[in-house]
Amino acid sequence: MKKNYLLSLMPGLALMLSGPLAQGQISVSGPVTLYIGPGGLVATPSYLTLSGGATLTNEGQLDVGGDLTNNGTVTTPITPAALLRANGSILQNFTGSGALPVQNLTVNNPAGVAVGTPISVAGTVTLTNGLVTMAPAAPLLLLPTAPDPTETTGARLVGPVNMAARAVNAAAFGPFLGLTLPAGAAVGNLTLTRVTGPTAVTTVNSNASAAVYWEVSTSVAGASRVMNFSWLAALDNGRNMAQATPYRSDAPYTYWVRAAGPTANAATGDPRQYVPAAPAEVVAGRFTLSDPSNPLPVELSAFAARRQGLDARLDWSTASEKNSAYFDVERSRDGLVFERAGRVAGQGSSSTTHAYQFVDPKVAQYGVPTLYYRLRQVDTDGTARYSPLRTVGVESATALLLSAWPNPSTGAAPHIRVEQPFELPLTATLSDATGRRLAEFRTTRRVSEDLFADEAAALSSGVYLVRVTTTGTSQVLKLVRE
Repeated sequence: MKKNYLLSLMPGLALMLSGPLAQGQISVSGPVTLYIGPGGLVATPSYLTLSGGATLTNEGQLDVGGDLTNNGTVTTPITPAALLRANGSILQNFTGSGALPVQNLTVNNPAGVAVGTPISVAGTVTLTNGLVTMAPAAPLLLLPTAPDPTETTGARLVGPVNMAARAVNAAAFGPFLGLTLPAGAAVGNLTLTRVTGPTAVTTVNSNASAAVYWEVSTSVAGASRVMNFSWLAALDNGRNMAQATPYRSDAPYTYWVRAAGPTANAATGDPRQYVPAAPAEVVAGRFTLSDPSNPLPVELSAFAARRQGLDARLDWSTASEKNSAYFDVERSRDGLVFERAGRVAGQGSSSTTHAYQFVDPKVAQYGVPTLYYRLRQVDTDGTARYSPLRTVGVESATALLLSAWPNPSTGAAPHIRVEQPFELPLTATLSDATGRRLAEFRTTRRVSEDLFADEAAALSSGVYLVRVTTTGTSQVLKLVRE
């Protein structure tokens, strides 16, 4: 018979470990410190929850196989070998209101890790298996002592990753997060953010970009360098990278223009390498790559995706079509690697409106909380182009799911959705950045849609927090209004 164990630390206690300890679940509540000394090991195949007032100090090794929720305090490690390892077999969620400083981070979970709280790493990020997906408001921070993470198609970082400022001056830099600067003019300190995944796709020259962009800044205003980029082929987003074309955007990042580099072949290997003999470029702003192809020849008047019972339903309509052979409906678990879910015939050439529908059955079988869909429109001559992405939330039987879309948002309120595994008492609160509570919602339903719709629509520009609490767990989502 399988046995489950629960380690619960009560107020006023401190647990100090210098040897191994294995427990099924760990919950730390109240003014309690869980201390893992150098050489110590704490391993839980299930969740670790740190409640308000509790402290975790990890100078040894902490293995977590389930969700990690930090609503307390995690101290900054000082031991070079200190390690946090995510080694579950189903999707793990790292959430909570507290930040998560670690020395070394290892991820070995084929189902991946979803990060909803800021993590800072001073040492090595080891990606053995699975995707680590950061929420837009919870970037992974690589401190100045952290080396460049090694990524593969099946083990990589998705979303925003920040590199803390590093002194570069006139020396060569990189590669780091896909950016390399040959030696040249002094740039002083360099700060870098790389964003990958669906949120990184933008529109340049009426054309979709690759699913990656780099945002750079320096302490020397106007400093120029040659910039080379590399990225995994999984981030191509259907672009023809034999004709890789660089684009740049300056703050406030409204418009994209051609960057200094030429169109060059970056499609001969994986990772891609854009290393042309290019003129220097001001090292400031955002940079991405696309190709010179045209947008869809089909005029999409609508494209939506939603849940329909156990299935996902896609509806789209066209105002006109030219030489349209068919639409491939493509599905992705991570918004980067797509597979064909089905095919719908097009109308050839038509100037009248046509409506289409496609149902993808039993989407829970794919084992992720969100599925991504796009249309691959193919002409009669074989030319293919892609639509924008759409997402469908997948009901989970095991996790508390909290999401907002779009986020950041402006004008209309974002769609805030919460889903819990069972019908249990659930409380959701909306507060401002100072912690002042603005609204509260209570329910026992498994799925709640459009939370705080009226309140969120009336919010002024700023950062807000949505906190959801139910039996045994809680999640916090940072909401940004622009």
